[in-house]
Amino acid sequence: MKIAIDIDGVLADAMPALNNYYNRIFGTNFEVSDYKFHDLEKIWQCPKEVAVKIVKEFYKTSYFWKIEPILNSREGVLAISENHELFSVTSRPESTMAATENFLKRNFGTLIKKVIYTGQYRASASQISKGSVCITEGAHVLIEDCLETALSAAYDGLDVFLFDNPQNQLNGNDISVPARLLRITGGWREIVERLK
Repeated sequence: MKIAIDIDGVLADAMPALNNYYNRIFGTNFEVSDYKFHDLEKIWQCPKEVAVKIVKEFYKTSYFWKIEPILNSREGVLAISENHELFSVTSRPESTMAATENFLKRNFGTLIKKVIYTGQYRASASQISKGSVCITEGAHVLIEDCLETALSAAYDGLDVFLFDNPQNQLNGNDISVPARLLRITGGWREIVERLK
């Protein structure tokens, strides 16, 4: 199969680095566990435009360049690459291309064949959805960590593995979850088992 893999929260453990950067710049004491939403403006209590600007500045720092891989992601990508074709689709903008591709090459070699940048994290809404990108690319599966993206891609007809984390809980919302969306609680080891 052709498998699309998100980067932040799936391959790259970006939140600790972003949190450390934010705490240093603003003198706050946030913990990674405080991030209950993907919408950072809800955590930082600021307008979306300000949150986007902070993230853009973060992209230019050594914090961003030093992001570590998610636990077991190297082994997981290696295992699934034996039988499947892999590419990444990310909400990062193209301006992060050098750091992103350096991270992927350093941690995953040439196992991930290409990266598509949707640039969805910005102040104005993007018309590019990961689901439509995946369908255009002929992907069968998307591995993701954002609930909204996962739901949209599943409704578009993709099988989606959603990494379970505090930011993607339903929190009592009456949302219909498609059968194509599978919540992954065992991280990369579970994904490898399911894709054997």
